[in-house]
Amino acid sequence: MAKTQGSTNRSEAKPVLSRVFDEHPVIRDRARLPTPPVKAVFDVIERTIYQRDPGSSFIAHPRFGKTFAIQVLTKQVCATFPQVPVIIISAKGHARFSEVAFYTEILENCKHSFSGVGKVSARRSRLINYLWTLSQARNSDRIVLFIDEAQNWAEAEFSCLRDLSNDLALNDVRVIALLFGQTELASIRTVLLQSKRTDLIGRFMMQQFEFKGLTSLSDLVETMECYDDVEMSEYPEGSGICYSEYFLPAAFQGGWRLSKEAGRLWAQFEHAAREHGGLKQVGMHWVAACIRSFFVTHIGVDHTGLTGTDADWRQAVAASCFALSLGVTYDADLQLPVNASIFREARPNDYRST
Repeated sequence: MAKTQGSTNRSEAKPVLSRVFDEHPVIRDRARLPTPPVKAVFDVIERTIYQRDPGSSFIAHPRFGKTFAIQVLTKQVCATFPQVPVIIISAKGHARFSEVAFYTEILENCKHSFSGVGKVSARRSRLINYLWTLSQARNSDRIVLFIDEAQNWAEAEFSCLRDLSNDLALNDVRVIALLFGQTELASIRTVLLQSKRTDLIGRFMMQQFEFKGLTSLSDLVETMECYDDVEMSEYPEGSGICYSEYFLPAAFQGGWRLSKEAGRLWAQFEHAAREHGGLKQVGMHWVAACIRSFFVTHIGVDHTGLTGTDADWRQAVAASCFALSLGVTYDADLQLPVNASIFREARPNDYRST
């Protein structure tokens, strides 16, 4: 990917910081970047769609960035398979299963105008017709459903999803369901096995992968390089300014890059995890929080020649509450019961700003 580091419009861009600071994706925790784990998951998804498999399943620890990853992956799927419709569904949990709620919520995720109208059969037919029409409008024989928080669904919901898939298959449209959920999703697979619901496992959970955090310094370097690359992190749109330059323009113009700070940040993550089994991986939530903290605390001291210190990054890690998450939301010694491994393919970086 060609990397451009600036724009001829520098004088017009200078007031941007004060004008739209609060809307910046980094400040709002809305940075959507193609991290190494996201790229690895996309390799699996790409194969799944090419082969027209009925689905794949991904599980992650809380706060590892799966919801934002879905948004990055959705954009990349749309770029790679422009004819294939893609829908994001947020699975809701309920004390009792309700077909009405199931079809209504999917229609709502589809932004359907009549999601809450009619009986169960009417809503089900409306959803099938909508999905079929969507695929026909693009002359596609496939439709991709990203299902976030999939651990909220159980046997009844997956049975309904299977039936929807069967009905669409009768009309030559293949539903490809990509499940993303927290660690409980692995337990749901076990329950389905015990109930001998191999039909559902074969459809949606034959392969269950772990969506990892950043597992090495090289992962962190690659992630922080995204902040330095205007092709991946331009803001404001059309400005020619990447995230790193936006917050620390003088340092950036002097040759500083956020990726040069990766070693110091990784060392502080290692230090924080020392009493909790060592550092195995870091969720993107804490990486993004640390970077945001570093940017905000250095805006007032931005200058050519700026370099972060160990103390700077120790403070950023402390502010992110990463250490407090260890043993609570994330246990380094917990092995997720996945039955497949992700092997990242080496290929040119074809991701763009999201």
